[in-house]
Amino acid sequence: MEVKRSRTLEVVLGVLGGVFGLFGGVIALIFSAFESSIFGLAVSAILASIVGLVGAVYVTQNPKNGGIILIISAVWLLISISAFGVIGAVLLGIAGLAALIRK
Repeated sequence: MEVKRSRTLEVVLGVLGGVFGLFGGVIALIFSAFESSIFGLAVSAILASIVGLVGAVYVTQNPKNGGIILIISAVWLLISISAFGVIGAVLLGIAGLAALIRK
C-alpha cells in the first residue's frame, strides 16, 4: 500500500515563484515603454510564470512531470528577464527539485 505524500511545499514555493515571476514580468513590461527591445522578453517571462503556476498545481497529480515543468519554467524565466526574475526562478527551481527528489 503506497502512502500519498503531501506536496504542500512544492505547491507553495511554485505559486510564490510564479507570482514573483509575474511581478518581475510586469516590471519588465513597464520598462519596455522606455526600451522597446525588452517587450518580447517581458511577455515571455509572463508566459513562463503562468507555466510555472500550472506546474505548481500539476505537481499534486504527478510530481515527476510537475517538477520537470517547474524546472523548465524556472530556466525559461531566468533566461527571459534575468535580474527581474531571479527570485521567481529560484523559488520555481527549488519547488521543481523538491518535487523530483522527495519520494
